[in-house]
Amino acid sequence: MSAVEFAPPARSLHVVLVSARHARAALLAIEDSLSACPAELCGLTLKPVGSIVEGVLRLRGLDDPAAERLAQRLSAGLGVHSVKVEHQWELK
Repeated sequence: MSAVEFAPPARSLHVVLVSARHARAALLAIEDSLSACPAELCGLTLKPVGSIVEGVLRLRGLDDPAAERLAQRLSAGLGVHSVKVEHQWELK
């Protein structure tokens, strides 16, 4: 038996930023994108910034390619200006 113990695989947490024309556009795009995705929503914040709304989604259960696909779906939402997968780290 080896002296090295292996921890169970860590799960990733992705942070996705979205900017939209208004809160309703952001929420509709988020709802549409998450309905086709197995991700677990860990957190969602929306805040007005000048004439737009910025949203921050914290998602668990996605690998990097799936997070990028989610960002592409979000960016296709009506009224969405930009989407970016900004951070990803491992949860232990």
